[in-house]
Amino acid sequence: MNTSHRYYRQVVRATEEYLGPAAERFVNRQIEFRLGKTPETIERSDIPKLKEAIGTALGLLVKDQEIITQAMHKIDLIAKE
Repeated sequence: MNTSHRYYRQVVRATEEYLGPAAERFVNRQIEFRLGKTPETIERSDIPKLKEAIGTALGLLVKDQEIITQAMHKIDLIAKE
């Protein structure tokens, strides 16, 4: 698995706990519309901007701030790998 695809899969897994099967589509949209990239081409340097986009979108979907904080923490860990 190439590095870009690994980052993508990790971000999807980090959001699946909160969004279930909709996570992959959700992450794809954030990557495509917020980063202007395809999921297969994201790099570690894209993770902070992707995290911001996901946090904003989750804030509209989820009312529990703790869930958003947990998801953001998981994405932070991915960026630090």
